[in-house]
Amino acid sequence: MGETVTDARKPQMDPAMSRRHLLRLGGAAAAGLTLAGCGIGRASTPDRAADPDAGWGGTLLDPPFDKPDVTFTDMNGKPFPFLERTEGKLTVLFFGYTHCPDQCPTFLNAIASGIDAIGTGPGSRPQVLFVGVDLDRDTAEVLKTYLGNIDASFLGLIPTETALADALHALSLPPVEIPEPDKDGNYEVGHPSQVTVFSPDNLGHRIYPAVDTRPRQWAEDLPRLDQGTFR
Repeated sequence: MGETVTDARKPQMDPAMSRRHLLRLGGAAAAGLTLAGCGIGRASTPDRAADPDAGWGGTLLDPPFDKPDVTFTDMNGKPFPFLERTEGKLTVLFFGYTHCPDQCPTFLNAIASGIDAIGTGPGSRPQVLFVGVDLDRDTAEVLKTYLGNIDASFLGLIPTETALADALHALSLPPVEIPEPDKDGNYEVGHPSQVTVFSPDNLGHRIYPAVDTRPRQWAEDLPRLDQGTFR
């Protein structure tokens, strides 16, 4: 799809990059390339000792991701310092855009259905954050309408160019790519296709493919992550 950023688009690595950062990149790449259908409808009992991703819809990050220390503006016009506003909360973070033809609505509807299936209890009230990467079109009002049509609890965030670049870099995600519009003014945005979930311990232990994670898997994984289980 035109909006999917492939591994070929990832930024060049600094030779001095730490082992921790390289391990993060490995986890992100695995999430984007190898997880279609993972953890759903398995006939045998998962062997979690041999495979930390058995029975999960996402890839285990070892070491886990730290949260990006950035400040966005939420769709209500209020500052959103990410570290402060997500402290101790199960937080789902995705970078997308409101004119996305497939990945973004697929992910948002899937996780909304998964949350509905949980009902009450652990995992039933995650903080789902959608960062609008199309800075020209993802305005506050557009985000409100777009997300409100899916789940009123989802919060849209508007980044500056600097905050967006810093957040993507901190999570080892590829940069956003915005091509020249066609003759009708239309364009598709290249954006990361991974979803990062931060547990209440403020660490991102798992990263998920946006399209291939089904509602059932969200319903299974979110309660476990909310209770501090990630492997």
